[in-house]
Amino acid sequence: MKLKHILSAGLISLLSFSGSTGATAADINISERRGLQEMVVSVKFLDHAIELYKEIAGWEVAYRGPAPAAQAVHWGLPENTQIEQAVLRVPGTEKGYLRLVNFADVEQVRIRSSARPFDTGAIFNFNALVKDLEGVFEDMRDHGFVGFADPTYYTIFGKEYGGAMLRGHDGVVINLLLRVDDPYADVPPFTKMSHVVNATQMIDDYDGNVDFFENKLGWYKRWEAAPKWPEDGSNNMSVPNNLLLDGTVTEMAASFIFEPEADGGSIEIFKFTGASGANFSSRAHPPNLGVLMYRVHVPGLDAYAEKIIANGVEVIQPLTTLPIALYGPVKSIIIKAPSGAWIE
Repeated sequence: MKLKHILSAGLISLLSFSGSTGATAADINISERRGLQEMVVSVKFLDHAIELYKEIAGWEVAYRGPAPAAQAVHWGLPENTQIEQAVLRVPGTEKGYLRLVNFADVEQVRIRSSARPFDTGAIFNFNALVKDLEGVFEDMRDHGFVGFADPTYYTIFGKEYGGAMLRGHDGVVINLLLRVDDPYADVPPFTKMSHVVNATQMIDDYDGNVDFFENKLGWYKRWEAAPKWPEDGSNNMSVPNNLLLDGTVTEMAASFIFEPEADGGSIEIFKFTGASGANFSSRAHPPNLGVLMYRVHVPGLDAYAEKIIANGVEVIQPLTTLPIALYGPVKSIIIKAPSGAWIE
């Protein structure tokens, strides 16, 4: 995949660390982190999912236990909702976590049920870097994941990459990214998969989403790109080759980060023109199954929340304080992206 670079200067959960005093002490200090801290994934079978990520990703369990009643309330659920959770991470890291949550005795549907890449709404996938793309791809297939296409290799911004996307448990899609020539010196050491570096939303309204992240949230646009595929039309999205070759289907993507020097992960948007399908935005909320929400750490959340509310951002849950395992007491506000994705 070759991409033209146009450079410019589900739920979203915004968190602010509020110290280690209180009922839940903090194991790590994220007070200065800016950007994506973790992805929350709702699973039907927690034990199975934990073992799966230990095997295919080489991650460790940093925490396992019940979530407090305040968490259920903050997610709009009854206070007595039982939530068991586990936090998976690259050993020794303090960012890019995957928090698995299991809701007991509730009605659930898959958020992006049987979805194709061009189906819109909610969060499509999360991304991790790999060093052995073919090996991890095969291992994931051995563990029940199904690829949208075999690994492909492409050029973006003058650098060579490999990539593959696979769908597995609870409809979760993982995007594997290989740096062909680039070293991994800027990434915490990992064995199979890196920490979560990005997560993507498939969208209908490209301009509206750019405005949301760039102007309403005030985030930095890292890049913007229009994919140009190889001569045979091969691609990792399982779009029919001929539709890309004759221009029936075109694509546009952009990536945003909290600020230029932010050390957390990014959020990407992806727009298909010429292909449309189901829209899953109405399902993008707890306790439904799949990639549930982003958690983004924002120092000084009170002032930031005031600013984005003034910009017209839709608030799902107002600013409140609650304990979150590994971080201790945090302030949190939940907002909704145009795709329906929640950002906390």
